[in-house]
Amino acid sequence: MSSLVRRARGPVWVQAGRPGSEVDATALRVRTDRLAHTFRCHGIGPGSTVALHGTPSFTQLWSLFALWSLDAQVVLLEPRSGQAEREALLELCAPQYVITFGELYGREDLFVGECEVLVRRRRTGRPARTGHCLVQFSSGTTGRPKAVGRTARSLLTELERLRSLTGMPGEGERVAVLGPVAHSFSLVAGVLYALDAGATVVFPTAQTPGALADAARGAQVVMGGPRHFAVLAHADEALTLPGLRLAVSGGDVLDAEDAGAFARRHGVLVGQGYGTTETGMVSTDLSGAAGPGAIGTPMPGVRIRILGGVLGVHLPESPYLYEDLPPHDGWLSTQDLVSRDPATGVLRLRGRVESLTPGGVDALRIEAVLRAHQDVTDAVVLGADPPQALVACGDGLTRTDLAAWCHRFLGPSGISPRFHLVPELPRTAGGKVLRDREWLHGRSWFSRPAERQDGRRQERRERR
Repeated sequence: MSSLVRRARGPVWVQAGRPGSEVDATALRVRTDRLAHTFRCHGIGPGSTVALHGTPSFTQLWSLFALWSLDAQVVLLEPRSGQAEREALLELCAPQYVITFGELYGREDLFVGECEVLVRRRRTGRPARTGHCLVQFSSGTTGRPKAVGRTARSLLTELERLRSLTGMPGEGERVAVLGPVAHSFSLVAGVLYALDAGATVVFPTAQTPGALADAARGAQVVMGGPRHFAVLAHADEALTLPGLRLAVSGGDVLDAEDAGAFARRHGVLVGQGYGTTETGMVSTDLSGAAGPGAIGTPMPGVRIRILGGVLGVHLPESPYLYEDLPPHDGWLSTQDLVSRDPATGVLRLRGRVESLTPGGVDALRIEAVLRAHQDVTDAVVLGADPPQALVACGDGLTRTDLAAWCHRFLGPSGISPRFHLVPELPRTAGGKVLRDREWLHGRSWFSRPAERQDGRRQERRERR
């Protein structure tokens, strides 16, 4: 992976709205080499395991590339994870070192330039047992996050596949990467791809509407999640994006209303990148022409299958580390329900396996109907036994109102879920809506899901 740094050219990174913050290829190499020397002095070398955590920053990225140049295995921790969660993940992965940065800032929603670096050695740590250069964690929306390993070959192969797509960022273009770089979509399709292509990544200095608008302003490409595009769609009237030619959303389902508002406001359809932490990018619809709910066609070289409506992706080896799982058969089930257009090959997301309601009614359709209510800010539906909906809404809305609303738009034969009304939906550290019924049951929001007749737990994977 260090070859990306050696081949870098031109300006590579910049903080939006911060004159003089630009990092060019020479500065990238100098800073990376300097940190590599520091880490080497601490005993870090080939096969060392190192966890990275702290304020998103240039320093975070310099540290990542420095560790890769030393052939260390990097465990990338989510900046927003709480102390208890971090300690549990460190206990699971047992890295030999923990490197933190930006502790003086005390905030995880910022992106800063250079900040202090602290290297701590863990006596209970163990060296790498696999050849993975990067360890990330699945989003944890449906249960405990799993440790997922990516090899250098896997990452470089994904970059090669991205290069083959028409319309991806080109040399000299400015790419606003709005999501956290600890997330697979932002890191690989955003930061690593732009570095390989000679494009310049623009980082927002915070996750506020103003900072996100500053990052998008002047960019030819914007990459982010559904929340980012909702913000840009409804931003202050002063925001214009005249140079924008490509907008790609990843990480979760983009609301159709927000997608339409963004297109009307800025003149560009929002495309979709679909993948998982385990697989990398699986399919894309960069142009957005397939419409909301579509996740495009499979990436070149990616093998998929659809069994019982569930999308599977071929992987030569299991991506999971530290998990006691059945032997890997070469196929990873995403646990996402999809349909495929026989004429175009376009895949369309229909929900999660655990969200399929009796009668085959898509949970995503019910969620869309609920979100269309003027008093509902968000909703999540988890399906059968019985289907239940967690609805974020104001105090004036009642369950009777929602039942009548669903009956109106889903028809008399539609499934009306059991409603649970809350001020806001619970989310993971990465900002995704929690879909773990056991967790919700533990807080008396959902009833416990029915046990499967065969008594086996269904494996769950997380969307990237």
